[in-house]
Amino acid sequence: MKKGAFFRAIRVVVVLFGSLVISILLVRLKPEAERQLPVETGRLVEVMPAKAEKINLYIEAYGTVRPRESLSLVAEIRGQIVDIHPSLEEGSFIQAGTTLIRIDPRTYQLEVNRRRVQVKQVEAEIKRLQQEVVNLRARIKIANSDVTLAKKEYMRLKQLIDKNVIAQSQLDKTEQTYLASLERLQALENQLALTGPQNEQLIASRDMAGVLLQEAKLDLERTGIIAPFDGWVLEKVVEKGQHVSAGQYLGKIYNAGELEVEVRIPVKDFKWLPDRMDKHPSADADIIFASGETQYIWSGQVTRIKAQMEEKTRTIPVVVEVDETLTAGNTDGFLRLRPGMFVTVKIKGREINNAYVLPRYVVYPDGVVYTVQEDRLKVKPVNILRNYKETVIIDDGLSDGDLIIRSPISSATDGMRVRLKPDDR
Repeated sequence: MKKGAFFRAIRVVVVLFGSLVISILLVRLKPEAERQLPVETGRLVEVMPAKAEKINLYIEAYGTVRPRESLSLVAEIRGQIVDIHPSLEEGSFIQAGTTLIRIDPRTYQLEVNRRRVQVKQVEAEIKRLQQEVVNLRARIKIANSDVTLAKKEYMRLKQLIDKNVIAQSQLDKTEQTYLASLERLQALENQLALTGPQNEQLIASRDMAGVLLQEAKLDLERTGIIAPFDGWVLEKVVEKGQHVSAGQYLGKIYNAGELEVEVRIPVKDFKWLPDRMDKHPSADADIIFASGETQYIWSGQVTRIKAQMEEKTRTIPVVVEVDETLTAGNTDGFLRLRPGMFVTVKIKGREINNAYVLPRYVVYPDGVVYTVQEDRLKVKPVNILRNYKETVIIDDGLSDGDLIIRSPISSATDGMRVRLKPDDR
């Protein structure tokens, strides 16, 4: 055997012997294990304190903004459009009293003038008849005197004929004169009596001419279409120079600031509205329009509840009026509320005292919450008043200061030990 191989063999034997000695020493010198009892520590949980508060129940719905008062511009007469106000463009603001459209008034002005002439003609005829009445009365007075004289002459001659002083022919002639004067008097009285119906007929003609004059003036006024309120232009479908007919649609405007939203509320949510809403609808509401991450909010008011339920959706339409100029909160870059916007409506409902608003995840399906009492889990049944979005509103079963477990716990049992996180102590 070579010398190098011998020394390597000796080294291996020494190493193995040293390892064996160390192993024996470790076994003999190890300490004896002490027996310890397991310590119950419990699950580590996070808690939140229960706190009763006064809250308003909100009813949330969606709807489209529409004008509360809109006006279709319609031609009431026919003619050619000679002028259109520059503000009559879609999206433009118009002021009350502005003449938006003017139809050629010349023909209607001529008609007014013609009717005025007719009124004057009838009035002249009435004056002529009145003068004729004066003349007839004067002639009747003269005729009465003539009759009186003729009668006296006739009676005088009749006395003479009895004495055979005059001839019968002379008496007959005097009688004819007397009868002729009576006939003239009767004719004049008849003519005077006929002036009454003639006067009534002329007065009626004058009144009719006055009515036709007013109608002509009204048509003349209708040549100008005037804005009855401050508003915004929704649509214009006419141009200058165009001929229009009576009843033709020309455009549409709506009252500025007068908007409303109709939302449909499920029957189950009606109990959260304020009392007496059926007879006296009145509740505050927020109208919310979202544009990206920015929300624009306007103040509104529930003003009426429609009588008929929607058959397909089984909801009841509720109308919320809103003034576009009033905001309920701060807005970043004010945006005017416009018809056609799809908005969220939050109606302020019934007020509840001593209610607990909890996250939905801390209330378990059986209507219970887990609380902590003296490091033990306590299962508490609660009365759920309403589920609203990600919260649950509870009105019974909790007390102020109860520590509600908000950590997820599986297989929880009443009385099991738990530990609070240091931050929750």
